[in-house]
Formats: sequence, C-alpha cells, structure tokens
Amino acid sequence: MLLITLHHFSLWAQGGRSDYLIAHNHLWSAFWSLFYLPLGDIGVYIFVMITGFYLGTHEVTIKYSIKKTLKVYAQVYFYSILFLVLALNWQAPVKSPKLWQSLMPVTFNQYWFVTGYLILMLLVPFINQAIKYLTKRHFIYLLIIVTIICGIFPLVNNDIATQSVGLGVLLASYLFGAFVSKFIHRSNWNYLVGALLFTVNTLVIYIIMYFEIILTKDRFTNIYTGVFAMLAALGLFLIFTNFKPVFHAIFNQVARHMFAVYLITENVFVLKQLWRNFRFREIHDLMNVNLSGFVTVLEIMAACYLIDMIRSLLFELVSKISRKI
Repeated sequence: MLLITLHHFSLWAQGGRSDYLIAHNHLWSAFWSLFYLPLGDIGVYIFVMITGFYLGTHEVTIKYSIKKTLKVYAQVYFYSILFLVLALNWQAPVKSPKLWQSLMPVTFNQYWFVTGYLILMLLVPFINQAIKYLTKRHFIYLLIIVTIICGIFPLVNNDIATQSVGLGVLLASYLFGAFVSKFIHRSNWNYLVGALLFTVNTLVIYIIMYFEIILTKDRFTNIYTGVFAMLAALGLFLIFTNFKPVFHAIFNQVARHMFAVYLITENVFVLKQLWRNFRFREIHDLMNVNLSGFVTVLEIMAACYLIDMIRSLLFELVSKISRKI
C-alpha cells in the first residue's frame, strides 16, 4: 500500500509539475518528478500475491467467497456513501457519473482495483479447484501463459486479455502467489533470485520510462503494468516470504486497515482535493520534493489508519446490536 500511495503522489500531486517540465523540455527533471510512478503496479502485484499465497492453496467454499466479498464491499460502500454525503453537505455540485459511482461503486467501477479484486474473490473457489490438481510443470506452463497475455500484451497495447488496470493483472498476481505457496520452499537461493528479479526488472522499468518520456514527451507510458513490474514484484515477494514467519498482533492490526488507505485517497470526491495540497510548488529541488512526498504519504497512511479504526469500531457496534436484536 505504501508503494501504491507513493505512485499516486507522483501521478496526482506531481503530474502538473512533470507536464510543465516536459513542455519546457526539461525531460531529466520530469523523470525525477515522476520517480515513484512505477512503484504502484509493483505494489498492486504484491498486494494480490499475498492473497494468492495465503488463500490459493486452500479449499475455499462459495459461501466463504461470498462472505469475503460482501465484507470488502461493505467497507467500500461505507466510504463511497460517507464521502458522497460530505460532498453534498459541502454543497459541492455532484455530477451524475460521480453520483452513480458512489451509489454503485463496483457496478460503475469507482475503484478499478476493488472491482477486479471482488470479481477475483468470487472466482477463487473455482480457481483453487484447478490449482489443487495442477502439477508443478503444468502450473509453470499456466504462469507462462498468463505472463504473456497479462504481462507482455499490455506493453504493446494489446488489451485482449487485460487492460493495464484490469482483472487479468489481478489473476496473474494471484496465481504467482499461489505458486510460491505451493512449490517454493524457503532457501537461501530465494534471497539471491528475489534480489536479482527485483533489481534488474525495476532498473529496466526506469530505463524504459526515461526513454519513453524523451520519445513521446508524455508522462503516461504503458510500462508501469507489465511483465517487468510483475517480475519485480515477484522478486520482492520471494525475499519476504523467505523470512521465517513471525506473528505479532500489531502487524495484523495495522495490516487490516491498510486497504482503507486506497479507498479513502482514491475516492472520486477526495482524490483531487487531497493531492492538490501536496504539489510542493515552493520546493524546486526534486530530491526534496520526493522526500517530502514520502513523509506526506506516511502521514496520509497513518491518518487513514485512524479513520478506518473508527469505521471498524462502528461496524462492530452495529454487528453487536444486530445480534442482540
């Protein structure tokens, strides 16, 4: 979630700066102003790999799948309605697309990631049945297929299997997470392989990003979601899953509220209002801009964590009342 939110800082808070720099042919500076941009898709892949790692090798019932989907949807709907009410209360004009996105956030795809994730959760019982009977050889063959159609095709603008932000991206991530859980055992080699995958592919992403900015004079490039981001995420994932498992209640306490960071910061009524406060136009040193952005993102995540704790307490209160009734 940290990587995803840093990506949004570059995209939304520094987008105007980068456009200005590109327009005035300061392309190296434009590149640095977008430094965090490629990290978002690596974060997305890792987020879903975690789901695949813990869920992909288990038998998941349709009942559990629906229950999980409704639980996530309840959280999504809470924030959708909350910010709609606040927008109406502030007497801000609410245009029809935003109104429908708030009332029906999945149907009208207010959050692409949420829509894809909920669909994936509904498909998990059937995906896991297939995973259960896959041999390692057949699983590798499946990963090669999804890597090509969901990782390479989007880089050449072939969206037949998935757009750069689509269900195929999440499906590929889920399968990679499940494969690691099922077939990759802890080994010192995992650190080396993981470090190589992450370092090489992240470096490739930044190199291609820089040259695309030079060639296209545009900050919207198609490199961020693709096979390089997928393999970079897999490398980082291999490193962390190779650590000896450690449980601490604080880890789970923090982790269970991190999804809210995305739901709050990417809400249609929050997004532009939030990030326009962190453009840092008064700072001209881009190193300081990015450092300030990093600190800002940590502060935003902490604020969202506290907000979601309140939301969680409200849900628990409603649940207790409903059980008594």
